[in-house]
Amino acid sequence: MDILCIGDSLTYGYGVRRAETWCALASALTGHSFINRGVNGATTGEMAEQELAGDALFVMGGLNNLFMGMPVSVPLSDIRGICEKARSRGIPPTVGIPMQISADVSEGWCEGPVDMDIVRASYAEFAEALLRQCEKDGVAAVDFRPHIGPEFLSYDGIHLNRQGHERMAQIMAAHWGRR
Repeated sequence: MDILCIGDSLTYGYGVRRAETWCALASALTGHSFINRGVNGATTGEMAEQELAGDALFVMGGLNNLFMGMPVSVPLSDIRGICEKARSRGIPPTVGIPMQISADVSEGWCEGPVDMDIVRASYAEFAEALLRQCEKDGVAAVDFRPHIGPEFLSYDGIHLNRQGHERMAQIMAAHWGRR
């Protein structure tokens, strides 16, 4: 099975080698092909512009939208649109419910003035609303919040470390199973 994975740096694998990304590791664990189309810094609007192909779709994003000060409704609407587009092409979508960013992330990490307390609160609100939206729309979801804690995040408190990619690959393998 070819599973197209679109997202931001959490999918791309910021900070790790290509062979260490959760997409590469999940491919090795399952025998499926997790095609990594993550783009560092991508917003959900940019993700919506990607061509969709494959036997299944996995999409996860939204944090970059919130860093830019967009309301939660924007990534929710974009992800719903991506899922509808996939379904219209006969590609079953699965949405990733992202893990929370660390309490240690500083505003200095971001470009421009960003109130990290507001971003964290918006991200938590977004994750809950996204899960409800998936349930309402009948879209499969993989909730990473109970499984990916601070110990799986890199020094910046946002991106996955190597162990985080391994953990995420295990979760994805459990969701999709082995070929």
